[in-house]
This record gives sequence, C-alpha cells and structure tokens, in this order.
Amino acid sequence: MKVLKKLSYIFLLFFTQLLIAEDASEAAEMSATYSGPNFWDYLLQPKFIVMLAIGLLAFILLKTNTMKKGIKVPLLLLSTFLFGVAGNIPADFFGSFAMHPSPMCAATKSILYGLSMPFIVTLAVIFFLTLLGPKLFCSYVCPVGAIQELMAMLADKLGIKRGKTDFNLAQRIRLGIFLLFIFLSATAVLYITYEGQVYAKSLYDYLNPFHGMELSWNNSFMDYMIHYLPFILTLLLALKYYRPFCHFVCPIGLFNHFIEQISLFKISLNRDACTDCGNCLEESPCTAIPEILKDAAIRPDCYGCNVCVEACPEAALKIGTKRTVVK
Repeated sequence: MKVLKKLSYIFLLFFTQLLIAEDASEAAEMSATYSGPNFWDYLLQPKFIVMLAIGLLAFILLKTNTMKKGIKVPLLLLSTFLFGVAGNIPADFFGSFAMHPSPMCAATKSILYGLSMPFIVTLAVIFFLTLLGPKLFCSYVCPVGAIQELMAMLADKLGIKRGKTDFNLAQRIRLGIFLLFIFLSATAVLYITYEGQVYAKSLYDYLNPFHGMELSWNNSFMDYMIHYLPFILTLLLALKYYRPFCHFVCPIGLFNHFIEQISLFKISLNRDACTDCGNCLEESPCTAIPEILKDAAIRPDCYGCNVCVEACPEAALKIGTKRTVVK
C-alpha cells in the first residue's frame, strides 16, 4: 500500500510539472507545425520511445546490479550518438532523434513563452524517469550528461586526479543562475525581436552545451563562441570535475534535484551490513555518498553511476525503495 500511495503521489506531481516551451521563433514555428497531434501522438514517436527504453534498460541494469562497464559505456555512447550527434546526419530517420527541444529550453523557455505539446512530452519523459530512479534521464539518456560521464571514466582511465565538487556551493551557483535568468527575463535586459515583436531572451542561450553538438555555420566569431564554447568547456572541465555542467548550471538538474528526493527507487544503504570501510567514499565521484551514509533527509545529486555499489565489499549499497535498511 505504501508503494501504491507513493506512486500515486509521484504521478500527481509528474503531471503538474509539465511547463515547457522554446524560444520565440521556435515557439511560433512549433505552434504552426504541431498544433494537431496530442500528447500520446508525440510520446509514441521513435525518439521518445527510445528515450524511455534506454532509461528503463538502465533502471533494470542498476536494479539487478548488472550495470558493468562493458554495458554502461555502449549505453552512454548510444545516447550521445542518437540524441547528440545523429541530428547532424542528413537523413530523416536520424534527424528525428535530434534533441529539439533540448532539456535547457524545456526547463526555462516555458517561463518565457508558455506551453507547447512537443515540450510537454519532453519534460514528461524527463520527470517520469527521474521519479522512477536516480536521475535516469540525466544519467543515461541526456547526451550532455552521457558525454560528461564518459569523460569522467576517461579521466579515471588516464589517471587524471579529479576534484570533488562542493555540492552546497554548486547548488547555490546553479540556483543563482536560474534566479538571474528570471531577473534578466522579467526586466527585458536580454531580448530579441522576431517579426516585429520583442521577446525576452533566455540567459541559458549563452550557456547551452546542447547547441555545441549541432553543426552550425555562423556569421561571426562571436556566434561560433556562443554556439560551441559551452560544449567545449563542459568536456574539458568534465576531465577534472564530475559532471560540472549538471552540478553548476543545468536547470533540469536543479529541478530534478528536488524531484529526486521522492523518487521511487534510490541508492539504499543496509546499515547492518556496512562496516564503514570507506571504499564507497574513496571510489565514488559524486558528493551524494557522505549524505547517504548519514541517512540525510536531503541528498545531493545522485547520477546512478553505480560506482559506490560496485566499490562496496559487503554489498551494503543497492538500488531500493528505502533510503536506509536496518534489520
């Protein structure tokens, strides 16, 4: 009964958080192009079906403790290719997987421009996977998240010593950027003119690494910088810090941090089995482990990397419905 009640609450929250949109020109185009199909028509498109399939596959592998590197790397490469690179291939099949709208746009431009069905479906998939398990969309479906995870694994392979992120600092910066976005949009400090109308412009347009995965011919050097620099910096910083864009910038990461606290499945600690050996603390790249060991009410972001689970010699950590198990 408790699980059913929790599921009911999750789905209630899930359907009340569907606020999405695109930038002014894209919003106008989408409105004209996608006025007919309903929610289910979009959800049954190949892109969203594959997103859900990858997320659910990752969940099954995590739940059964079979998420090994030999499976994890191809899964991350698949998401990077399908939702990050494939859109550049001049073929309708691959083009249909392009990340439009990107999670960045889905999370912020709804505030500026209102609702649009393609964006509703995008956020629905993101929030559903987050409510199911440990940031399943951010962890294994999002191309920017996937490539950061791959860069972290590459850094470990090359023996690059990575610094630990201070989650409280990262959360303040991530929240500060979002509040600055609201302020700049509300005051129209940033704006664009489209077909004679003035629209507020998103601060995140200048911080969006998703654009860097799209090949684009721009008019000026500054246009190239805005388009590609966030992606390049994300890759470089990911060699030194674990998922820097997710922790410090991404608005979806900010929203999902709160949704993650009530997810159905999460990293569960068997307190009786834990010997406090510290292996999970030493091996895990994220900042969630210290708070998991303390059974904190609010945990830092967990990206389902599974490193802590594999590092535990006593199998005291696993994916479960309870935060802490005491027998």
